[in-house]
Amino acid sequence: MLSNDQPQERFVELDTSQNTVIDIGERLIYLQEFARICSDVARNSFIPSLYNKLSDRGISVPQVNLSEIINAEGTRAILLRSGSPWTRGRVRLRLVVEFESEQPELGTGGSPLDDIRGDVDS
Repeated sequence: MLSNDQPQERFVELDTSQNTVIDIGERLIYLQEFARICSDVARNSFIPSLYNKLSDRGISVPQVNLSEIINAEGTRAILLRSGSPWTRGRVRLRLVVEFESEQPELGTGGSPLDDIRGDVDS
């Protein structure tokens, strides 16, 4: 539950498996392709930067483990939570594409095409 001082999150995660197209800066790109490019950038830029930052702090994590952290399966890890024992499992970092509409939500069953269909029927 959100407290009164926290804004309500209005962004929703987009499903990259659908044939969705986005227009960023007047350039159309399939959402799936955009997400794949972002993942490639994460693999090629983010992981080496993360490895260097951890190394600078004296934290030695094999770079191969960090590369696996962005894969769907993640990488093996052991988690310690306050008041709980160590738990073996996997950890992953997900990159998601989210969208916040500037338009109000349509009522149930409404379609943006309803206005056009109404004009044609007239």
